[in-house]
Amino acid sequence: MAVYQTYVNAMNDKIRRQIAINNPFVFKHISNLKGIDHFDDIGPCVVMASPGMMQSGLSRELFESWCTDAKNGVIIAGYCVEGTPAKTILSEPEEIATMSGQKLPLKMSVDYISFSAHTDYQQTSEFIRILKPSHVVLVHGEQNEMSRLKAALQREYEDDPHTKMELHNPRNTHAVELYFRGEKTAKVMGTLAMEKPRLGHKLSGILVKRNFNYHMLAPTDLSKYTDMSMSQVVQRQSIHYSGSIQVLRYLLTQVAGALEALEEKKFRAFQNIDISLENKIVTLEWVATPVNDMYADAVLAAVMQAEKLDSTPTFFPVQGKMDRMHFKDVTCEEDETFQQIVQTAVTKLFQSLAPPRTEGPT
Repeated sequence: MAVYQTYVNAMNDKIRRQIAINNPFVFKHISNLKGIDHFDDIGPCVVMASPGMMQSGLSRELFESWCTDAKNGVIIAGYCVEGTPAKTILSEPEEIATMSGQKLPLKMSVDYISFSAHTDYQQTSEFIRILKPSHVVLVHGEQNEMSRLKAALQREYEDDPHTKMELHNPRNTHAVELYFRGEKTAKVMGTLAMEKPRLGHKLSGILVKRNFNYHMLAPTDLSKYTDMSMSQVVQRQSIHYSGSIQVLRYLLTQVAGALEALEEKKFRAFQNIDISLENKIVTLEWVATPVNDMYADAVLAAVMQAEKLDSTPTFFPVQGKMDRMHFKDVTCEEDETFQQIVQTAVTKLFQSLAPPRTEGPT
């Protein structure tokens, strides 16, 4: 009370005008009770005491002093947790247990008037009906009452085909995982926007995010609409190889199929991996992409396998003919890379089942 009596300059104009006459917070019949020792129980009075659930403190001490007299009464003014004295006396038992363990008869009247800022079922269901959220998490309440509220809400919306609602009633410290999927819209700009869109057509480009807006651009238009530029990362790897180029070429053919000859000792595999042999060093060079990196790993494995063979073999294997009688050709019109992967996998599978013939000196 002393705080209200002192800091009146922080209040509204009406209070500040009244303070010139008398302090509105100096009450004649209201006083601050610091403790049970300062209380003179000499006549009728009303005491606002805490804690509200009466586990201990001034409210519990006054209750134990007055509960045996039928002229007295207690008003529970808020929510009570199960197991607390306030919750117990709401069922009006014949006697109560004091903090010292003594049994006392309960003769005073017990009433409940809610002053808490909690909603009931009608208010809660009306609020949910307006919002219609996809998830409702029920927290901060007694377990039995929360379960009843959850069951009532489920019955209300179980026959509503237009409302899909998931109700959660977790215990304390239990986690609830919610998954949200947001829709993002990108504006197509530049040369990509020149072609009329078709249903089912896949659009490939660079997605640029700027100020929470998304734009789809062709790589050639990136410098026109942004201050960024395209760049490529060229990978290069070298490994020692002391064998002959014929053995190396044969093993690479088994992995990559036909090789494209670039120079005498330089050729290309998978249309993207350049392979050169010079001074017993095999060098691989390619533009870094996830697919090209996979191809480079396959070529590197073939080079290491060739290195394990005899450096001066007495014969060279020749590639056998492939029987395609039981094979079915599948064409992917819009994905050439996938076609290469499938063709390589089929070839390696056939070779593992039917090893190629070899020819040696007669």
